[in-house]
Amino acid sequence: MTDMAPGAPILSVRHISKQFPGVKALDDISLEFRPGEIHALAGENGAGKSTFIKVLGGIITPDQGQMELAGQPYAPSGPNDAIARGVRVVHQEFNLLRHLSVAENLLFERLPRKLGILVDKAEMRRRARDLLNLVGLSQLDPSTPISSLGIAQQQLVEIARALSDDARVLILDEPTATLTPRETDRLFEIVHRLKDQGTSVLFISHHLDEIFAHCDRVTVFRNGKLVATQKTAEIDTDGLVRQMVGREVIHAPIARNVDRSATPALSVSGFQTAINARRPDIAFDLYPGEILGIAGLVGSGRSEVLRAIFGADRPARGRISRNGQPVAIQSPRDALRQGICLVTENRKEEGLILPMSIAVNTTLATVRNISSGGLLDRGKERGIAGQMMRSLDTRMASLQQAVGSLSGGNQQKVVLGKWLLRDPQILMLDEPTRGIDIGAKAEIYTLLRQLADQGVGILVVSSEVPELLGLADRVLVMSRGVIAGELAHQDMSEEAILQLAYAEYAKEQVTRG
Repeated sequence: MTDMAPGAPILSVRHISKQFPGVKALDDISLEFRPGEIHALAGENGAGKSTFIKVLGGIITPDQGQMELAGQPYAPSGPNDAIARGVRVVHQEFNLLRHLSVAENLLFERLPRKLGILVDKAEMRRRARDLLNLVGLSQLDPSTPISSLGIAQQQLVEIARALSDDARVLILDEPTATLTPRETDRLFEIVHRLKDQGTSVLFISHHLDEIFAHCDRVTVFRNGKLVATQKTAEIDTDGLVRQMVGREVIHAPIARNVDRSATPALSVSGFQTAINARRPDIAFDLYPGEILGIAGLVGSGRSEVLRAIFGADRPARGRISRNGQPVAIQSPRDALRQGICLVTENRKEEGLILPMSIAVNTTLATVRNISSGGLLDRGKERGIAGQMMRSLDTRMASLQQAVGSLSGGNQQKVVLGKWLLRDPQILMLDEPTRGIDIGAKAEIYTLLRQLADQGVGILVVSSEVPELLGLADRVLVMSRGVIAGELAHQDMSEEAILQLAYAEYAKEQVTRG
């Protein structure tokens, strides 16, 4: 490692620019990162943050500009070169090999060998366990296939893999988006320990409370430009938001006039999923024009309920009614016929076809409306998709742009637009604003309230308790596969939700005691 003068930056970028067709993603960025510092990068989706960290990680080559690492020229030829030189990126999109085990993913670049040829599986498992312990996954068997893990566990495995590299610069892109509060606390313990050891941590997050609680400095990007770099102690939340969006974010008032004397738009009773196999007692009503939130810890069964209603996963038992009439939903096609749509938590794998265009993805669920005689009318496709994307204020170069090249917030708008074209009567959303900036969140909240005002029943699963408090008319709280309680709007609070979320776990502790 090169000797560095005290106070010298570990990583410097000067006049970095990057142009994509129709978009200047980075515009003359100059910035320094210091050893032993947690440096936040904030900005709306599409501001240039993801492009910037891909440049640092060797995934994208800038059009102009220079970088230095520990005082030496730094121009990585690819991600492996960046890792070898001490720069590791944990991306929002996981880079795990789903067909391999946890241990194989953790140590893929440096599998321990016997006799220089054979993989030493015992040593591999031992090292994997040590890494899993660091991120609070001590109970996870290292031989478990990655494909069987939930999103939150995959995120922690990704972080554990990064810790194995002894990086000088660790870049974390939305690392807490899928984590529970307890997992998030564990992650920040690790981050602060790395800071104390001299690691430079670049932290990208839309959670402003995390930025102010844990970061020393924050840099704001907007429209590909660097707006400001400042100590977090020298700016407040309102000031940071103004820098990020260039305007005041207006939060629309929440309507409270849900008519619960009406026939429920959706009724669920006697539901049993794999998570609550002990007793089939999931039951609730959703009324026209109501936004019903579902809270709970990751793994509590929230997503399983939505998927079962949509017919993506069949429940072991249970009944569903629409407008007071029993319906049989055996598949997503059945759900769509009943006017039920689902925005899944994993938009990249289940909501979009990433290599295909925005126009194609937007009209995927309404192909019949743009077809005649078995042939697609591309003009009609562009017209319908364009109108929807304009109504959602989607930032894009053109409708023919691959949807995979959009920011997370704009990808989510494409998913929403796809389902809105079906004129849903029941719209279910699983973590709808995960990885989305504060401006796009406000736009989505406004859209959901407008839909509710039009009589659409909306069911929202979210791990962000403040989001549910600000959006939902009622909240159901799940714990270990069952509904632990229901909170009317006047009874909703962060404390009340968390108490119910841990209720079944507390009962189990009492039973064991």
